[in-house]
Amino acid sequence: MQAAKGSVFVQSGVNMRTYLRRVLLPGVIASVILFVGALFLRTFVVLSKPILVAMYVIPLLPLLYTLGYPYAKISSKRVQINSKIPYFATYFAVLSTSDVSREQLILNLSSEKTLEPIAGEMKKVYYLIAKLHRGMPEALRFLARRVPSKVLADFLDRLAYSLDSGVDLKDYLLQEQKTVMDDYETFYEGALYDLDIFKEIYTSLIISVVFMVTFIIIGPIITGQDVVSLSMFMFILVIATEVGILLVIKYRMPEDPVWAEGPMSPWRKSKLRRALLISIMGTSVMAVMDYIILRPRFNLPLLIHVSIILSPLMYYGKAIEREEKAIVVKDENFPAFMRSLSSSLAASGAALPLVLKYLSSHDFGVLTQDIRNLHRRISMRLDNDKAWKYFTIDTGSWLIGMFSDIFNKSIKMGADPEYVGMVISRNFERLVRLRRKRAQTVASFRGVIYGITGAFAFSVAAAFGVAVYMNKIFSNMNLPADFLQNVIFVPSKSGLELTEYILVAILVAHTLISAMSIKFADGGHVGSTVYYFVVLLWIAALGEYLGTIIMSRLVTFSSLTSTITGVLGVIP
Repeated sequence: MQAAKGSVFVQSGVNMRTYLRRVLLPGVIASVILFVGALFLRTFVVLSKPILVAMYVIPLLPLLYTLGYPYAKISSKRVQINSKIPYFATYFAVLSTSDVSREQLILNLSSEKTLEPIAGEMKKVYYLIAKLHRGMPEALRFLARRVPSKVLADFLDRLAYSLDSGVDLKDYLLQEQKTVMDDYETFYEGALYDLDIFKEIYTSLIISVVFMVTFIIIGPIITGQDVVSLSMFMFILVIATEVGILLVIKYRMPEDPVWAEGPMSPWRKSKLRRALLISIMGTSVMAVMDYIILRPRFNLPLLIHVSIILSPLMYYGKAIEREEKAIVVKDENFPAFMRSLSSSLAASGAALPLVLKYLSSHDFGVLTQDIRNLHRRISMRLDNDKAWKYFTIDTGSWLIGMFSDIFNKSIKMGADPEYVGMVISRNFERLVRLRRKRAQTVASFRGVIYGITGAFAFSVAAAFGVAVYMNKIFSNMNLPADFLQNVIFVPSKSGLELTEYILVAILVAHTLISAMSIKFADGGHVGSTVYYFVVLLWIAALGEYLGTIIMSRLVTFSSLTSTITGVLGVIP
């Protein structure tokens, strides 16, 4: 449909001079410095072949970053544009019924910061129309060849063709809503399908990491390498893998947050602040109780002590989860309110305060009190924009905030209320249905993370138990030290203790990053990460404890058999 696309730099929005000065030049300098450093180090230090290869590969990383930077910007910008397409199409459609010229219409779209980066692209169209005196169809085709999003490019091309054909803009944009929302749904469901596929990739990656961790724990006993150094390498390996997974989830999922941007309502802020204070005080109390009561009396693993101390943080995370669920319920009720409001405005011709007074006496579920507050503020006739802003703050919903702002601005500019309400309610309901699908996909992803975390902790604890047992056996052998060291390497007791602390740090880091992955996947408040963090921490702690107990029994199989036969009354 469209002509050849613009260059990589045009689509990414990266200025060539800025790229050369701030990306390419520093990358080349970093590569040269690393390469010279590798040559200098090789001159004075004898290195093994694998380390030498790694030293020559590392200088290539800055160059790879500079080459991939524009493409990464394109990918990020494409996701951002696709995520804002429904709101752009809705705003475009409702403003088309207002009493403004097409030039002013484009200017209003380009000045909406909430529509970025689409608003920035529409500024180019406005410049072509207002400053260079180009026709709107020509300007739209010009932009279509320079945006990285196929969804937006196809929309602009179809709009340009329709304007050339003399189709009424209002009628066309109403018909176009279904096409745009279908394209957005395809993009959204594609991202959810990617998350389903990514669950399998995530499982495979973690299994590979578990295998490497197991080898690194047991390997030093056979190879004679330093167990602490390999454990640190293992820590870096796990963190790099987990952070890579986290970034892929963050930048592949659509930008569809649950919570509204900006300030929070006073009562909600007070409730969450109180929950945070209770959690912090509970953590302090649990730390004192663990130190005074549990540690002297019970020989529990370190990770269980950490889990016990941090357990009160679940209260704060759960409080945020409850507020988030309340916001989702308000999203469910908003389309009915918007249909009622727009229909009443169109049918009665009354002012907005009178219509809201009538609607505030009806039941809109959890949204009823927020509607009454909106009516009181608008009835004061001070500032309608602030009244709608406080309505968004009361609901706490990002979706409600976006569409309320669109409704308020379009009505203020003289748009048809019935048309506005119909477009907003239809698109809003489709977005809510997509969110339900996302919640189901994320629930499945969360279950996978729970299972992998338990298996990860169990495997690490079992491998470390084998290493400790082998170390104990060879340390107690009555053989010359030189002879023993030529056969097998026995790590020091302090080295094994430090390795145990590193393993605990790995499991804690894994649980924290996995909890963040869950919240990035569902688009919720990042504060509720602490709830999933504590849950995963307990799963890891119990998995580690079971792995330690079971492995200690397996390596002393004879005593285990004696115990079982003794309980059964069998004489061995």
